[in-house]
Formats: sequence, structure tokens, C-alpha cells
Amino acid sequence: MRTSTIRIAVQQLPRAGFDEHRPYEACDPIASELDDKAAVKARVNADSMTLTVEVNTDQLLDAATTLRELGLI
Repeated sequence: MRTSTIRIAVQQLPRAGFDEHRPYEACDPIASELDDKAAVKARVNADSMTLTVEVNTDQLLDAATTLRELGLI
């Protein structure tokens, strides 16, 4: 299985209603939204600068669309 990685700057988190100073708190809700809205299984991790979303490459378009709807990209 091939995976793709989407990196999101933590400064984008407030656009989706999350605190940019607590990016770790956004990981589970974002993964849940991807699963609920687009049936995309994703691994979402955070550090102090970026959120990293890893998805199956076949689901990349669905993941990107959902992240755009959330206001993250």
C-alpha cells in the first residue's frame, strides 16, 4: 500500500476551530472527521510546527477535499 503525507502548518488550526498552541488536541478530531465524512483512514500526528496527515494514496483526493471543507487547506 502506498501512502501520501499532507502537512498542515499549525497556524491553520484556528480556521478549523482548534487552538494552534495545542496541535496535539486536533489530531483525533481530524482523524475522526476524515473517517466519518470521507471514509478515509488516516494517521494524524502533530509537532509544534505542523500537523501530519498520512493516508492511503488512493484516498488522497477524498482526504484533501475533507481537509479543505474543514478549513485546514
